[in-house]
Amino acid sequence: MDEDRTGTPGTDAHADLPARVGAAAAMNRLSHALVSHRASPAVLRRIAVAADELAQDIEREPRRSRSGEISESPRFVQAILEARPLGDVVEDGAFIDMFSDSPVSGSANPLAMGLKIRREADEAVGIVTLRPGWEGAPGRGHGGVVAACVDETIGGLLPLIGEMAFTGELSLRYEAPCPVGQPLEFRARLDRRDGRKLSINCVGTAQGAVFVRATSLFITVDLDRFHQY
Repeated sequence: MDEDRTGTPGTDAHADLPARVGAAAAMNRLSHALVSHRASPAVLRRIAVAADELAQDIEREPRRSRSGEISESPRFVQAILEARPLGDVVEDGAFIDMFSDSPVSGSANPLAMGLKIRREADEAVGIVTLRPGWEGAPGRGHGGVVAACVDETIGGLLPLIGEMAFTGELSLRYEAPCPVGQPLEFRARLDRRDGRKLSINCVGTAQGAVFVRATSLFITVDLDRFHQY
């Protein structure tokens, strides 16, 4: 199992979550193995047949309601009902897994990059080691993958400062190659507020060396609309 996908479980309270996380980790491992190894045609055909059969089985199951599941997240509900920033209910150093199906940090999403976000004082810190499936140029992380990690880390900061918001602008400066197979760290911090506008910066480093700097503008959403949950 990929170590980046383990740790603090998601906030989804459904009983199937541990099994979903396990299945996602296995599928994620398979995907990276498929990219990084030269498999025989026989093995590839086995994968195709098994994947199609399993997909058909899953597609016969009831569909999920993502919006309903998000509203049932225990820490999310606690913060919303008590009108408190999530930072008040997540201890310093704790990992944040608000949405277990995120395509970047979700532990139950087989497509996720495995980014893990923790609170560190007034910053959100994203940690990930990019695997072969996220490679762009040889040995380098794909620029779009780096941008997604930046955006997700900034998104992890929002609940800590008591906001829900969407990305208005995101500007990145790639200062050095982003390595594959090495631990990466992304740090997001709020610069200033101007009404509904939040200016947030994020810096990505590998072994202490900066490879990306980002500035962003996020637009807040009124949390009161979630109180019905």
